Amino acid sequence: MKKFIITLACFSALLLLMCAVIEVGLLFRPNVYAYKRQYMENHLNDIRVLLLGSSHVEEAVKPELIGEGTFNLAISARLKEYDAALAEMYVPRMEKLEVLVMPVDYTNFFFNREIPDKPSGQAGVNLVSTCRCMHTKYMGTRIDPIWYWSEILNSKLNFMSRFWNSNTQVLQECDSLGYIKLDVKDRKIGWETKARPALLSPDLPIDEEAYQELWQVYESVAQITHKKGVRFVLFVSPVYETYKERITDTMYQDMLQFVEKLQQKYPNVEFYNFLYADGFLPEDFNDSSHLTDTGAVKLSKMLSGVIYPH
Repeated sequence: MKKFIITLACFSALLLLMCAVIEVGLLFRPNVYAYKRQYMENHLNDIRVLLLGSSHVEEAVKPELIGEGTFNLAISARLKEYDAALAEMYVPRMEKLEVLVMPVDYTNFFFNREIPDKPSGQAGVNLVSTCRCMHTKYMGTRIDPIWYWSEILNSKLNFMSRFWNSNTQVLQECDSLGYIKLDVKDRKIGWETKARPALLSPDLPIDEEAYQELWQVYESVAQITHKKGVRFVLFVSPVYETYKERITDTMYQDMLQFVEKLQQKYPNVEFYNFLYADGFLPEDFNDSSHLTDTGAVKLSKMLSGVIYPH
C-alpha cells in the first residue's frame, strides 16, 4: 500500500510538472489574443479609432475600410465586462484616440426572459471560461478575484496546436489590423437557423441584477471616453431574416431605451441602428447574425460613413 501511495504521488507530481511546463510554454506561442495586445502596446499613440466587442465586430468590421489608424481589438465570445476592462486599460493612455466603437447586441437584453424548455437556436460551445482564461493570461485584463485561470483546464480552444503555429499562421486567423474574414464558401449547411436568438416572453419580469451589470459595463466605457473627450459610437449589426423573425418588440424597445438613457447622461454617446438595414443579401451572412466578408465590407462602409461623414 505504501509503495502504491508513493508511486501515485510521484505520478501526480510528474503530471503537475508537465501541466506547468505546457502552461508556461504556451505563453511563448503566438495566438490572436497576444497578437492584439502586442499591437495595442506598439501602436498605442497611432490608433484613432478603436473597435471593441465580440464576433459581431471581429468578423464584421474591416479597419482598412473605416479609416487610417483603425484597429479591431474585438475577440469572438468576449464578455462585455472585458470590453470595459480593456477600455479602462488603454483609453486614458491613447493620445490620438478619437472614436471608440462598441456593438449593442439584441441578445444582451434578454435579462433572463427566455421561455423555458424551448430551443434557442444558439447551440454551441460555452466559451465563458475560455474568455476569462485567455483575456487574463494574454491580454492582462482581470475582472474576478481568481488570480490565475489555467489554459489547460479552462480553454476550449485547441491550445496544443499552438506549439506548431507561427506568427504567420496567426495572421491567417486575423489580418494585421485584427479583422477575421468569414468566406461564404465555408458557410455550413443550415446556416440560416444558426445563432438565432432565444424565444422570449415579454410577460416575464426583467432580471434587475442582469440589467445593472450590463448598465455598469456601458456606463463605465461612457465615463472613460467622456473624460478623455472621445466619441463613444454604439451600433447594432444587420441580421438575417430568420433572426428578425425572433425579435420581440418588448426586448427591442428595452434595447433602444437603454441606449437612450445612456445618451441622456453622456453627450459623447452616439447610436446607429443597422439591425434592419437594407442592401444585405443572403450571401452576406455566415449564419443568422454573423456576416461574411462581403457583408463586412458593406457594414464597414456604413460605419465609416457615420464615423467620418462627408
